[in-house]
Amino acid sequence: MISLDISILYQIVIFVVLWLILSKLLFRPYLDLLEERERKTSGVRQDAGELEHEGARLKAEYEDKITQARSAGTAAKDAIIQAARQERERLLQQARDEAAGALESARRDIESQLERARSLAAAEVAGVAEDMVSKILGRRVG
Repeated sequence: MISLDISILYQIVIFVVLWLILSKLLFRPYLDLLEERERKTSGVRQDAGELEHEGARLKAEYEDKITQARSAGTAAKDAIIQAARQERERLLQQARDEAAGALESARRDIESQLERARSLAAAEVAGVAEDMVSKILGRRVG
């Protein structure tokens, strides 16, 4: 059997004193250190979560701006192409008008040269006819 004597009381006192000393010097600082580490870790996790959300927001904003820039670029390209087509049509019409003017001028020149050639031919025909009649009749007519 267990006997209860004064040594048990000493053991209890020593245990309580050691418990208080170790609690103050070892257990409490260790537990405080664990709590501090957990607090810092959860703070860093929270900061990391906030940074992830901020990164996602910035990425979405970036993609939105890229989409807007592409749309603006496409619109500018289409406007430039349309302006180039209009300029091309204007230049073609101008060239057509100039060609038509040159053609009309050439036609008028040809017509006037043809008219002169006809009048010269008519005058020459009369002279040739007179020479032919003279040669056929053997005498000078006119």
